[in-house]
Amino acid sequence: MTAPTDKSERVFILGLGFQKCGTSWIYKYLQQSRLFNGGFDKEYHIWDAVDVPLLEYNLESEPGLWDKITRGNRYRRHQMQTDENEYFEYFTSLYDNEASITADITPSYSALSETRMSAIIDGFRDRGVSCKALLLIRDPVDRIKSAVRYNLDREYYKEGIASGETSFPVALEKYYMTEHCSLRTRYDDTLERVYSVFPRENVYVGIYENMFQRAQIAKISKFIGIDENYEFSKVRVNKTKSEVEDFPNLEGKIMEFYKPVYEYCNEVFPETRDLWR
Repeated sequence: MTAPTDKSERVFILGLGFQKCGTSWIYKYLQQSRLFNGGFDKEYHIWDAVDVPLLEYNLESEPGLWDKITRGNRYRRHQMQTDENEYFEYFTSLYDNEASITADITPSYSALSETRMSAIIDGFRDRGVSCKALLLIRDPVDRIKSAVRYNLDREYYKEGIASGETSFPVALEKYYMTEHCSLRTRYDDTLERVYSVFPRENVYVGIYENMFQRAQIAKISKFIGIDENYEFSKVRVNKTKSEVEDFPNLEGKIMEFYKPVYEYCNEVFPETRDLWR
C-alpha cells in the first residue's frame, strides 16, 4: 500500500471506547504499520479530563520547570488540556510523507458529548484531516469483570472501586452500579451520540469476541487504511494478570442491570446474540 500524500487523505482515529474491550491491541496493531504515527501516547486523556467532572483526575497539574524546559509529555498534555488548538496542531504535526494516520484512543472518551465530538471533527476538518470514530464492545458482564480484576491487580482506586479493597466479588458488586462503570458500559448511549454526529461510513464498531478473526482484521484494516497483518491476531496485549472468577448469581444481577445494553446490541449487532450471554 502506498502512503497517501494528499492532505485530504490524512486520517485521525478517535477511539471512543470501551475499556477492557481490546483498545490496547488495536493500538499495537496500528503501531506496526508504517503509515501510523501515534505520537507520545495511546491515551491522551484530554477531552474526558476537560469535559467530564467525574474524570477530572486526568487533568495534568501545572508542569514544573524541568517539564517546561524539556517540553516533556506532561507539559504537552497540560498544553492540550488548557488550549484545544494545541491538540489539533500536535496531531497534525505528526503527518509526514509516509505517516498519514494518527490517533487518540482513550477509552473513557465514551463519556464525550455530541458537542465535543462535533468540535473534534471540525477541528481536524479545518486542518484538512478526516476524523473517524473507532469503538470496541464486549459482553458487558465480561467487560466489567475484567475491569474490576485489572484495577484490583494494579491497586487503582480512581474508577469506582473503594480504596484498599482487595476482594474481587465485593468490588464487583459495588462497582457495577457506579457512574464510573456506567459511562464505560452503556454502549447504547455512547453509540447513539456517535451516530448522531459521525457519518456511518466513518464509524467502526468491533466486537471483542470475534475481533481476532481473519475477516474482522480485514474489515478494521480497510476502515483505518492499512495493510492487513493476519499474524497479529496471535498477539495479546494488556491481558489481565489474575484469574477472573465466576459468580453466576452476581453476574445475573449485572446482566439485568445492563439489560438495555444487551437489547440494543442484539438489535444493532445481531452477532452478539450468539457471542454474548
